Amino acid sequence: MPNSNSVMIHKLQHAINDRGGNILYNTTQFYSQQQERPVTLYIIKQAQWNEERQRTQNIELFSSTSQIQIVLFLRDFWYRMNGWEVPTDNPVWEEAKAAYKKRHENS
Repeated sequence: MPNSNSVMIHKLQHAINDRGGNILYNTTQFYSQQQERPVTLYIIKQAQWNEERQRTQNIELFSSTSQIQIVLFLRDFWYRMNGWEVPTDNPVWEEAKAAYKKRHENS
């Protein structure tokens, strides 16, 4: 078992990309006035071909300030990619996914 979330993220990313998933992992930082400190945002994107523009376009799949949510998203992605049933063993994660989906439906 990896000893950090960032190691797990990179291992999942490599496993997914070895199977053709074309996953990109990126970070960005911003200053939070509320928390009075810099905050890191972790972003998962997927490279997809845009037929209209005739070029590859990076589509955001998920973003979070929590590395563990990124790990869980990539785990779920890996399960779906392999045709396995996605675990629903973590109610907090299920709520976070639903909230993310709801936020981005209106975008």
